[in-house]
Amino acid sequence: MNKNPEDLAKQCETVLESVLGLAFHQLEALRFNRRDTQQLYAVCLYCRLLELASAGKAMLEKNTLVGIPMLLRAMFEADIDLANMMKCSDYPKRMYASFLEQKLRLTKEAASSKSNPFLADIRRYRNPKDDLDETQAELDGFKREKNGPINIRCRAELAGKLEEYLSVYNMLCLDTHNNIRSLEQWHLDVTSDDDYQAVAFKMTKLHLLHHLSSIPGILLVQSKALADFLGTEGIDFDPYFKELKEMQAELKRHAKKEANKAIHGD
Repeated sequence: MNKNPEDLAKQCETVLESVLGLAFHQLEALRFNRRDTQQLYAVCLYCRLLELASAGKAMLEKNTLVGIPMLLRAMFEADIDLANMMKCSDYPKRMYASFLEQKLRLTKEAASSKSNPFLADIRRYRNPKDDLDETQAELDGFKREKNGPINIRCRAELAGKLEEYLSVYNMLCLDTHNNIRSLEQWHLDVTSDDDYQAVAFKMTKLHLLHHLSSIPGILLVQSKALADFLGTEGIDFDPYFKELKEMQAELKRHAKKEANKAIHGD
């Protein structure tokens, strides 16, 4: 028997709470070599996923839903970085090179003739032109080693998630950057054939079922992957994956039912 949307939303929240409980338990059990940068930053990325998922739970409890797509976008980026971190021993260098690239942009702005008031302290206490030369030289060194920065598309492709980047991530960016399509979806209500009104708090959990299911999905998959990567033993993931798959099956049935309604009008 198909569940109604309200029950599906509750099921998503229940699964999220369950997976968070597992993740907190796993975090306490983690043992890793903090001098191994690959292991260290893998754990840091996992902590970021855990905090984001916890923030998602808090948003759902407070019904502050507008932040969910932005949060899920951040989770997607942490997800691909964690996958790459566990896959590539040189990935910490890639991430550091990306930091240097960002630092270079900031330093160039501070070193320019423009008087940006938000960068006044950099000019006051440091010589931005010296920093610029040092940062550029360090970044060039990583590029020579073939460990230069890579953009989000390349990171997604390296993680085997290019299709998600070209579809799901693209849609999440619309909400994050206040794209006009997102504004219309969230804040306009059609009142008649030729009229509409601006609204706040229009969207409900029922509109975000697939968002809600993705949060525990990402966290659970990476919990298992990190346990395998670090050799963590004694955690039975099977019941959680069973719970997740049951939820996903219900969501697919619901989506199919809604699609049939849209096509046939019944």
